[in-house]
Amino acid sequence: MKINTKFYNEIEVAEEKIFFFPQGLPGFPGERRFVYLQEEEGFFGCLQSVDNPEVAFIVITPYEVCPGYEIELDDTATEELELTAAEDALLLAIVTIPPGRPEDATVNLQAPLVLNTARHRGSQVI
Repeated sequence: MKINTKFYNEIEVAEEKIFFFPQGLPGFPGERRFVYLQEEEGFFGCLQSVDNPEVAFIVITPYEVCPGYEIELDDTATEELELTAAEDALLLAIVTIPPGRPEDATVNLQAPLVLNTARHRGSQVI
């Protein structure tokens, strides 16, 4: 399927690459379908809403900035994600870059995104 994106214009995305966020994201409860886009080189990626091209987040794996980073998922989060194996979990953190001030960028390690790569479900864990 073709989707319009904030950073990449129109792209082709396979249906099986779409992650469903049952609760949406804080501040974006209606946005429930996202695709994770990552360049071949570099460690930044993009979590792009499938349905709204203006809703996209620059993301990074937390290990890039905090090598020993760990989270503990409670039973509710594990059930929502339908997560049965730790190796199916992909952790991401949202990066905020103020316009014109990349040196002031921050990474949200307090509320990571967890993607279940096997079941294509996602959640922001707060």
